Amino acid sequence: MGMFFNLSHSSKVVLTLYHIETFEGGTNSRTTYLNKRAEDFNKQNPNVFIVIKSMDKEELLLNLEDGKRPDMFSFGMGVGEYIVGFLAQLNKNASVREDLQEFAKWDNKILAYPYILSGYCVLSHADSENNDISTLLTPKNQMSGFSYSKTDINPLQALNVNGINYLSTNGSEFNSTYDAYLNFVSKKSVSLIGTMRDVARCKNREANFSLSNITYNMLGGYSDLIQYVSVVDNANSNRTYFSKLFAEFLLSEKSQSSLKSYGLFGTSKNKIYDTGYMSQFEDILLKNLTGVNVFKKV
Repeated sequence: MGMFFNLSHSSKVVLTLYHIETFEGGTNSRTTYLNKRAEDFNKQNPNVFIVIKSMDKEELLLNLEDGKRPDMFSFGMGVGEYIVGFLAQLNKNASVREDLQEFAKWDNKILAYPYILSGYCVLSHADSENNDISTLLTPKNQMSGFSYSKTDINPLQALNVNGINYLSTNGSEFNSTYDAYLNFVSKKSVSLIGTMRDVARCKNREANFSLSNITYNMLGGYSDLIQYVSVVDNANSNRTYFSKLFAEFLLSEKSQSSLKSYGLFGTSKNKIYDTGYMSQFEDILLKNLTGVNVFKKV
């Protein structure tokens, strides 16, 4: 990075990272992962401590209104527009896929690194009257079309990119992906435009015999389910240096590989799953993805 800081034994740097959750798909897992990476970073840099503060977007905006600034942000869609003005430019990192890095540039500058990835999947009740994904199913009995969540993310765009025809009047929009999931598993909807986490939930239900006959159509080509890390442009060069070092630490091969332990996907070119549905989903997501600039107003 062009600079080197040698902290004395008496020196201590405490950095704060605001972790903002804007989409479901591993909320607790992402927080746990960041805390573990902060611990491992401290082992390599004994006098540098990183405090992870998890919050939703509303809490973030209150902090910003009060003039509070962390050293780093971890964030997804719907946050970038509020923080873009005080972020430091980052160096290009060869570990990050170029297609994903494009979503985190502003004024042709890299202002964040994508470090966790997820994707969309259409889940359907296979015992419904019409299981043709191209029309997203005909309602049967108490079932009525498909359910999805459209907040700061846009699952319908994943359908568009994959050429799936649908009628918006046949869909039920929810304020959270979990509510859409509950609507689906209670068979109030025939299909769910869900995330990787919904796939895991339904697979677990199938294993426990509380759900059956589900088909999974994992979607590639598009994702706005990406978590980014950025660094605040701090007048204290020491704090900025170690913040950037931690951002790069999240992109290291070891950090990306460890995402496997949390049921999450990485943003590098490397495959981390060997078998099972996570491996199948990963193969789809490893192909080039289109998306949305994370700093644009949603």
